[in-house]
Amino acid sequence: MDSATTGRSPQAVVLPVLSSIAVVVSIPPIILHWKNRNFPATALISWFLISNTFNIINALIWPTDDVDSWWDGQGLCDVETKVMIASYVGIPGTLVSIFRSLASVLDTRRAMLVPSTSQRWRNRLMDISFCVIIPVIAMSTHILYQRSRYLILTISGCVNNFDQSWMSLVLAFIWPPIICLLAAFYCGLTLYRLHKYRSQFGDILNSANSHLNKSRFLRLFFLACVMLWTILPIQAYVVYRNLMYNLPWHPYSWSRLHGPHSPWSTILKIPMHGEVFFDRWISVAAGYVLFILFGCCNDALRLYQSALCLLGLKKCLSGLRTLSQGTSASFTASRAKLLSSRKQSSSTGTTTDSTTSGTTTSSHEDIEKGSAPRQEGSSTKRSHWVTLPRCLLSGTFLSTRETATSDPTFSVPVTTVSTNAWAGTSRSRGSSDFTHAPAGPDAIRVKQVISQESELQV
Repeated sequence: MDSATTGRSPQAVVLPVLSSIAVVVSIPPIILHWKNRNFPATALISWFLISNTFNIINALIWPTDDVDSWWDGQGLCDVETKVMIASYVGIPGTLVSIFRSLASVLDTRRAMLVPSTSQRWRNRLMDISFCVIIPVIAMSTHILYQRSRYLILTISGCVNNFDQSWMSLVLAFIWPPIICLLAAFYCGLTLYRLHKYRSQFGDILNSANSHLNKSRFLRLFFLACVMLWTILPIQAYVVYRNLMYNLPWHPYSWSRLHGPHSPWSTILKIPMHGEVFFDRWISVAAGYVLFILFGCCNDALRLYQSALCLLGLKKCLSGLRTLSQGTSASFTASRAKLLSSRKQSSSTGTTTDSTTSGTTTSSHEDIEKGSAPRQEGSSTKRSHWVTLPRCLLSGTFLSTRETATSDPTFSVPVTTVSTNAWAGTSRSRGSSDFTHAPAGPDAIRVKQVISQESELQV
């Protein structure tokens, strides 16, 4: 037996490996979109997940050109061919739903704080129609133009066989590019509204009743654009090649396709000499694009952190989470304090309570000399970060309480001046009267001290 027939080609090894990785990296994006109730994006990722799964299975079952040893694929290929027919219109349909939803978010003429029940059902019906109903219709009408049961190619596996009649054009070839053109229309509409409302873009997203912020909107829009402008020329090329291959068409006849003497039950096995059918690489590339756009964002990082905690790494990550939460809480407290001080400020001078002079004078003097007061928590903070990598690399995960000292406690003045750098007056804690600040350079010095003091507290 020829070694070229029995040996595996490089593509027979590369395709299942890359498809397996694409399946794994597509899991976080589909979880995130499902949690955000983004059904079109979830359906889009699901189609690519299914296609990559088929790539893995087919490359493992039919890896070589040894046709005599091939399995005929009954049952498996019957399912795969139907699902592939559905995906030809399902993937463009999800792009239509994605672009339509993005365009509706930017539609200020019909914007509503809370959509009505009829609007919600209308949007759901449109999404289900393009993502589910139309693919099911395409799958059910496949038998009308199915020339034979299916084809089996090397590595690529199960492939559809179309009848060389006008029925294949009407029911199969023409619909994917038409749906892609509809998606291109909504893509252009979204681009137009992005340009028109570019200055109010953030405000429109905040007021819209959606689960999108700027980052999610732009990443989802970029994903759909990449998919659309990749699939649209490919679909046009496929239609052109199918027309050239099937011409001249013969008259359509149901009895000729599915009659008692028809070749419908024939299974053709075709060696490909180690080559992969070109459309198998689309789903592989799509999996990596999905991960780049939605597998490296902040939502995905929080998802990974939750997964690591479930795997038993919660103790090692607790120190990092505590520091992160502490920093966020400190920043939030500073912002809240600033907003509170703006409300309490009036239109004249800056005052402080006389009882605070003993506590804050030394800090002010240190700041004016160019050195901030020394804090005892700096050494413990350094030791915490030194011991954290050792905790991550150790065989038995130790608690951060055992490997590091307690969290740093920052010394805060007893009485903090609650004021705003732009405010005229403010009231400190413990003071009940408003007094005018002294005129002259002293007032400028107090304003500088307050600004630097707020930086130390953050």
